[in-house]
Amino acid sequence: MTDFAKTSLSRASADFNKIPKLVKGGVLMIIHIYAKVSLNKKSTYQLISADY
Repeated sequence: MTDFAKTSLSRASADFNKIPKLVKGGVLMIIHIYAKVSLNKKSTYQLISADY
C-alpha cells in the first residue's frame, strides 16, 4: 500500500471516530442544560411554596 493510501485511510477513520465523540458531547451538553433548567424550576417552586 502506498503512503498516500495509508494516510487517506487513517484520516478517514480519524474523521469517522470524531462523529461519535461529537454526538456524545452534544448529548452530554443537552443533559447538563436540562438538569440545570430542572433544578432552577425546582428551586423556584420551593421559593413560591415557601411564601404561602
